[in-house]
Amino acid sequence: MKICVVTLGCPKNIVDSEYLSARLFNNQVQFVNEAVDADVVIINTCAFILSAREEAIETILEAVQLKQEGRIHRIYVTGCLPQRYIDELKKEIPEVDVFFSGQDFQEIGRRIAQDLNLSHESSSPIRKLQTPSHYAYLKISEGCDNRCHYCTIPLIKGDFCSFAEAELISEAGELAASGVKELIVIAQDTTYFGRDRGDRDQLIQLIRKIAEIDSLSWIRLLYAHPAHFSDKLISLYSEIHKLCRYIDLPIQHISNKMLKLMGRRVTEKQVRTLIDKLRDRVPGIAIRTTMMVGYPGENEADFLLLKNFMEETRFERVGVFKYSPEEGTRAFHMEKQLDEAIKEERLDELMQLQYDIAYEHNQQLVGRTIPVIIDEKDEESSTCFGRTQWDTPLIDNTVHIKESLAIGSITPIRITQADAYDMWGERNA
Repeated sequence: MKICVVTLGCPKNIVDSEYLSARLFNNQVQFVNEAVDADVVIINTCAFILSAREEAIETILEAVQLKQEGRIHRIYVTGCLPQRYIDELKKEIPEVDVFFSGQDFQEIGRRIAQDLNLSHESSSPIRKLQTPSHYAYLKISEGCDNRCHYCTIPLIKGDFCSFAEAELISEAGELAASGVKELIVIAQDTTYFGRDRGDRDQLIQLIRKIAEIDSLSWIRLLYAHPAHFSDKLISLYSEIHKLCRYIDLPIQHISNKMLKLMGRRVTEKQVRTLIDKLRDRVPGIAIRTTMMVGYPGENEADFLLLKNFMEETRFERVGVFKYSPEEGTRAFHMEKQLDEAIKEERLDELMQLQYDIAYEHNQQLVGRTIPVIIDEKDEESSTCFGRTQWDTPLIDNTVHIKESLAIGSITPIRITQADAYDMWGERNA
């Protein structure tokens, strides 16, 4: 039986698909990458914003078309879309065999296996990785308590719920034993981990224990809300050498007016102070952030403040996205909604600014020798591709090396050339 698991959306969904796939793992199953080659298609959807929902619906309808042509036999749909819209989906797309609205993906995997008369192999791992074997994501919680006024995550996933620390450490150990060198810690808000249980330092404890796993080389922290980033966590970067000098710190805006309208629970002063502390106490750290333009009520003065802030702060990595009005959120009903043309113009302006800043940062690396983890290689051209500790997979910069190196190895590479988002280098002799 050929099964294709299609994962849409963020890395948290990748982890969910990995839990699900492991419950289908046995010698009767062959996993394939394309729906057209499969007997069974499982689609793990995203529904965060309109474009994600449109992509999910399009993917489902493509599978339905294949089923109607007799090329696939079963379709299962999981993830955020049925978690929020299951009744509408059942009515509008009856060709799907089962929609799953639950959030326990190991249980969903067992139910699919049962439906397909597959026997689960007890020796299978807890997750079947969709990432290359040398890096993996560790999802430490579900849901969110922040209630940002534009965000649908609490409507889909509910309140923040930290996973059990002992189970996370066990999972990290199993991943490392399977060959994972880089563990990427993720949640809707990683810095909130443990706070739902009254423990403000549990993330620090977790990272310390994960760092004790000998075969792990890098630990990367994503999605850290600035309102919950403690001084103790900053100090951890000096204590744990495996913790990459990189932090993903979504800021969204810098105008106090806009931060309040967004429900971000942080001020301009707090954001600036945190950035100063990070750069002062963690030399060489790269800060990735996201900015939102076109939020209801954002005027020219607010946008100019944000632009000037980016120019002054010169973040190493930045993503910019347009506000998307989402039904059910507080922002959806706000006055002073902006035209799409204004949003697009502001997005382009910030991305051009960041392009120049990113180019400047990368030029400073030319001539330096830095560790690079090798992600993939092209045998035909004898070229491999990797990342520095300042780069998250599939999001940040790529290093091109004209040599065939072992995937998963961490190799000293001298940077010989760079543009804004790519670098070229050679192994240091």
